Amino acid sequence: MKARLLIFLSLLCGVLGGAETPQINSILASVNGEPISLVDILGDTRNGEYQAMAIYSGERLAEEIKKIRLKAVNDHIDKMLLLEAYRERPFDIPNQSVEEELDNIAERMGVRSRSEFTRKLRESGTTIEAVRKNVEEYIIAHMMIYDQIRIEENITPREVYDYYEQHKNEFITPEKVALAMIMLDLKDPELEEKIRIISDTLAASPDAFADLAKRYSTGPDSQEGGNLGEIERKRIRAEFAAAMPELTIGKIYGPIRTQDGVTFLRLLAHTKASKGEFRALSAEIRRKIDLERREKIRDAYLQRLREKALIRYFF
Repeated sequence: MKARLLIFLSLLCGVLGGAETPQINSILASVNGEPISLVDILGDTRNGEYQAMAIYSGERLAEEIKKIRLKAVNDHIDKMLLLEAYRERPFDIPNQSVEEELDNIAERMGVRSRSEFTRKLRESGTTIEAVRKNVEEYIIAHMMIYDQIRIEENITPREVYDYYEQHKNEFITPEKVALAMIMLDLKDPELEEKIRIISDTLAASPDAFADLAKRYSTGPDSQEGGNLGEIERKRIRAEFAAAMPELTIGKIYGPIRTQDGVTFLRLLAHTKASKGEFRALSAEIRRKIDLERREKIRDAYLQRLREKALIRYFF
């Protein structure tokens, strides 16, 4: 499954890049001579790239995927620089924190024992040792940042209210939909027959969508039922939005023919827009102000690290 995912995304990159030759693993950047490859960031970009396919098409899709990958590359560069700074002045990593985060990951995967966790990771193409290393690096990076942050002065009620007035639009929760997708290749010689089979099966049993995605879809996360996650409704690409004038949870929309293929969509969930009121948001706004102050300190620290490093991009 992991290999199929890498192939799918790499081929997608090649298709979007026009004349570029698809590559399974290409070098995207380097930090002090240490390379960052496509495989290094795919785990961080996968969900964003999948959702982009439901929002954009053509050249715009290519641009958005490049943005997603560039952000992931920059995040990876920051982590590498923090780890390099840590190696110059190492400190002990709390083993309890590592174990707690491993337990959190296992819980999110729906497993309750370390042996089952190890087996699940092996089945997905990784090991508990590799995950432990990633967790340790994550904790190191956060501790390096935390060490730079000093306690700021108290945030006054006036600051909180002024922030709310200046950022009202940020406290409006937009309308969102959760979608699953089945995509068929336009060049498939059995395209029309597959459309007929899928249409007939879904008409009789909409709950067969996930199984049909696993069997027929060439689109995102097909082996997980084609689930795209939650997307703002206003951002859905025009062809899909036009096919979904009304929203009914569980309903199938399609077949929808676009330049990228023939698509079936299933609405998994629908969240209406809502407006936040000041009183209910006061504590959240305090946290946002504090976070923004901390982010300024973090960004300044990372910029200093970047200025001392040799960073090259190969996009």
